Amino acid sequence: MISYIQGKVLKTYIGKQSYIDILISSGVGYRVFVPTNTKVLPVKSDIKIYTSFQVRQDNQTLYGFEKESDRDFFEQLIGVSGIGPRIGLAILSTYPQEELEGIILEGDSRKLSKVSGLGLKGSQKIILELRGKIDFKDEDKQSIESKRIREFKDAMRALGFSGESLKLYVKKAEKILDNEMLEIEELLKKVLSQ
Repeated sequence: MISYIQGKVLKTYIGKQSYIDILISSGVGYRVFVPTNTKVLPVKSDIKIYTSFQVRQDNQTLYGFEKESDRDFFEQLIGVSGIGPRIGLAILSTYPQEELEGIILEGDSRKLSKVSGLGLKGSQKIILELRGKIDFKDEDKQSIESKRIREFKDAMRALGFSGESLKLYVKKAEKILDNEMLEIEELLKKVLSQ
């Protein structure tokens, strides 16, 4: 299994099926398909990329990612029945991993279905199968912050806030959470008292 490649960029193509051709030191070149949001490097520059080697009946393909966590997440996505590597790549081209984790955690199948070629049933299947399996790093401060902001927005909507006034209060809450981690009740009190 090929899980990592280091070499020189021979060619880069960013489009419907984005790829990077990489020449390794032994003289062998690999074509690695990448998400469309991958950072483009100039020809002959050094590259290090995490890969997922997928073997199907009619082909063998390498998929590449800048971060190991993106590669691992891709492999979890294509582990969902009916989700192939091209759809998995399209999903990670549309949403960064952190946002995608939030979409799955919230169960937002409509937002996920905006991925080209996925559809509503496919997005529901992904959410259903991955919601309990993925380690969403709730210990991570950023994840806790985004969860607190979602809770804050829900609470403010329940209090009748919407539109621009809600956006203003959300900005205040984000600034407060940058400096200190508060429970939702304390955060509401602090924001509304300012």
